[in-house]
Amino acid sequence: IELHTLTLMDTLPTRGQIMAFAADPVPRLANLALSEGTDFGVRLRATRALPQFCSASVPTCKDDSDADMHPIRAAVRDVITSVGADDRDGKSLLRLRAGIEALGAIQSGEQSDVDLLIPFLGHASRDIRFATAHALRDLCIASAETALRNRYEDEPVAQVRLAISAALGELEQCSQ
Repeated sequence: IELHTLTLMDTLPTRGQIMAFAADPVPRLANLALSEGTDFGVRLRATRALPQFCSASVPTCKDDSDADMHPIRAAVRDVITSVGADDRDGKSLLRLRAGIEALGAIQSGEQSDVDLLIPFLGHASRDIRFATAHALRDLCIASAETALRNRYEDEPVAQVRLAISAALGELEQCSQ
């Protein structure tokens, strides 16, 4: 992958733009997303680009078990777990949010992804709580409903309550 593809400001390269530089870009994107030596903006865009490679036209990330996890899903989960529980600086929060959003976008259908995300419903950052509600909605696993309902009762921020409410509405459709 040509590094300049991931250095654009305020845009995310398309799958086609990334594929123009690498036949198998997933390992390179994963390395960029996780490398502390990589420019921070490039790390964020690499994380956000990974879910583009989980679609009907490429090997899917949805049918993998946790024992044989797809490399895209594994890389996104690594981004999330690489942010320390006590990290509250802006860069850490942005990386965490990008990882949470990417995991939701993968739509794995795996309970372990729900289990990874649920604790973030109680995160100190409302942006993280908001992103988590959306990601749980996108995962579309009914087991997330209880945690979302419990958080809704305690959530002080109106925007986050709206996101939780929307997620609950979508999850009702998933279980039908």
